[in-house]
Amino acid sequence: MELDVIVFESGDRRFALELKYVQEVFTLGHVTPVPLAPPAIRGSANLRGKMVPVISIQTLFGLPTRNKVLPGTTALLTHVERATIAIPVGRVIDVMSVPQNKFEEGGQGSGPLIPGSFRGLAGSTPLLDITAVLRTVQRASVRANDAIHQRSEVR
Repeated sequence: MELDVIVFESGDRRFALELKYVQEVFTLGHVTPVPLAPPAIRGSANLRGKMVPVISIQTLFGLPTRNKVLPGTTALLTHVERATIAIPVGRVIDVMSVPQNKFEEGGQGSGPLIPGSFRGLAGSTPLLDITAVLRTVQRASVRANDAIHQRSEVR
């Protein structure tokens, strides 16, 4: 059995994402910041008349990132658990099928967002768990919303 993935760079790191979650690769236009949103939510972008949240993988991993997502940035449009999100990427490297025996669970860099990695010609590539990414961002959003409500109740 093989796992179909898209391999991309975010910052100076390489990641892979299961292809079944990727609807398309597209170019972002203007990204509108969302006030008081968690840092991983970089803003919202208009994609063919639909507003799509823009989520930074770099922020989730504590990697350096620009203050703004610039127009013209390549992004992956992903769909998971009835949610559609855009993930800005530096560049798409490859779309490939990875044999199951090349996938290693756990290992270096693993954690709740990366269940494992696979070995290729360029070394080890972590596989991103997009469901865990979405849940992490949702939890951060709930915490931010709760903090906003607590501040408004104090006044």
